[in-house]
Amino acid sequence: HDEIRALPIRPSVSFKYRAGQFVRLFMDARTSRNYSLASVPSLDDDLIMHVRRVSDGRVSGWIFERVRPGDTVTISEALGDCFYVPARPEQDMLLLGTGSGLAPLYGIVRDALNCGHRGRIHLYHGSRHASGLYLIEQLRRLAAIHPNFRYRPCISEGSADGYWAGTPLGVALDESPELTGWRVYLCGNPQMVEAAR
Repeated sequence: HDEIRALPIRPSVSFKYRAGQFVRLFMDARTSRNYSLASVPSLDDDLIMHVRRVSDGRVSGWIFERVRPGDTVTISEALGDCFYVPARPEQDMLLLGTGSGLAPLYGIVRDALNCGHRGRIHLYHGSRHASGLYLIEQLRRLAAIHPNFRYRPCISEGSADGYWAGTPLGVALDESPELTGWRVYLCGNPQMVEAAR
């Protein structure tokens, strides 16, 4: 994908995290950015982040142009409380994301399915144009295997051929207007997160 790159990191020491948490990735001692983890501890050997190329972005530019396989990078411990909790496997889950906000949601969905989550899991991932969507085939495959998992790739501008037309929030509310008791995860564009809240 041109805009978003998966960055796999193999920790040099034992690393504890939960799918959906984030780490700080340091370009140097003074410059770092937070990236959510798309990986699942029980399924993936590497930590995997989805890095979106930001115009004039110092850290994303460094990752896209300088960082090579085998390089050593510094990261923080895992942070944040956006992750799957297996305590209520029958609870329905709604996940809304835009852009690289898909990263933690992809981890959470795979973690929940791997843990045998029985409730409905509905993931809506949106972008203005189809070029901003990614992991479409992998997510469609998961939906084909797991009857309780629904995946909707949404585009809000232009022709929606093969996709759902609208924002993740709009499409989700059209399909499931009654969300009492659902567990909700919101990741990505701050305006979308605020509107959904």
